[in-house]
Amino acid sequence: MNEFIAFFTRHNVSNASIGFMMLAGCFIAIFHTVILSALFRLNFRGWLFFVVDPLLILLAGILNRQLVFPVFFLLFISVFVLGITGMIYAGFIKSKEEKKKREQLRRRYRIAPKPLWKNIGGFIVVALFFVSFYYLGFYSVLLLFIIVPVLSAILPGNRNKFLKYQGTLPTSKIRSVAMGLAEIEGSLECIEPMLSPINNKQCIGYRYRIEDISTNKDGDKSYTTILDETMCNPFYISDETGKIRVHPDKMEFVYVAEDEMYSSGGKRYTQFLIKENDKMLLLGNCGLGENNEPVFEYEEIKKVFAIAPSDKITHYNTFKPLLNSFLIFTCAFALMVSLILVTPMYIKDGQLIIETPDFELNSNAVTGDESTEEVLDVQNEGDVEDGHFQPHLEGQSVIRDSIN
Repeated sequence: MNEFIAFFTRHNVSNASIGFMMLAGCFIAIFHTVILSALFRLNFRGWLFFVVDPLLILLAGILNRQLVFPVFFLLFISVFVLGITGMIYAGFIKSKEEKKKREQLRRRYRIAPKPLWKNIGGFIVVALFFVSFYYLGFYSVLLLFIIVPVLSAILPGNRNKFLKYQGTLPTSKIRSVAMGLAEIEGSLECIEPMLSPINNKQCIGYRYRIEDISTNKDGDKSYTTILDETMCNPFYISDETGKIRVHPDKMEFVYVAEDEMYSSGGKRYTQFLIKENDKMLLLGNCGLGENNEPVFEYEEIKKVFAIAPSDKITHYNTFKPLLNSFLIFTCAFALMVSLILVTPMYIKDGQLIIETPDFELNSNAVTGDESTEEVLDVQNEGDVEDGHFQPHLEGQSVIRDSIN
């Protein structure tokens, strides 16, 4: 430490050097001004550091010229210290402000806080992925091709259930619809209109979504949903045979067209409306309400209740088989490519040798000369007859190329 201090104090600085350092101090003042005003959000005169920084170097030169270089060095280092501290402080303040905004938004729209078990579950899923990646390496990525489809099948959402059941249930006429899970189609009739959150449009119901906008260094934007609510008043749906009252509690909008969207203040606001005379398809439970009046509502057993435009569902049912074929082909192709990437292969004497992949955990990789020796051992244990390589090792296969 003493040697470090002596290195900075043993030099006498000339007047020209003091002038140069005072000029450099003005450049340092630019960073001080930006960091303290932008990151620490301090209010001060813009010229303050353009006076203070060069003045400190000048005072050091007047008092003791051996202090000039240490003072300049400290000013230079302070840029990095303040910069790192400022980024941490600004991140903390921004996180605190975002939390406050989310809390205000939650109170304004009466959003229930996210359950603790979901936060814990998300943390556990991420932790398990990193643990599996540590032990399995690339094979953990292969597991995603199996786990994600399985979880999607085991834990389907309301939307997926709707798309599944609407493809199997027949569309019933409203007059003859049976009690229980059913699918009906018709035009909407408003009972009491409501106003949409954007531009106060009259409608039967709306879905309103607010998203945070984030921009990366390349200028690409990403969106994080902070509010997604669906509000709807009771309404009728009618066809040529009659009409039935709909209780919209827990009803989900599926493929409902976007009505309005705009961005402001780092957020994107989007609304989806259902209006009078819209032709829609509903899937839910047909039951009895007050005075034994037939009503259409949430299906408690299958836990499904959704509304969608009839033309969008017709389009979906037309192209769904093609989509299924594409997904099956894509998964099979990805699995085949993954197996090719993890399967050891090499060419020896015009022959392509394919070995069985080693899926053992924590196996010691063989590299360099050891790998070469194994290749030679494999070749020596086989016989070459009439240009054909015949291996005797189990778990290995050899594809012979023609040798001319």
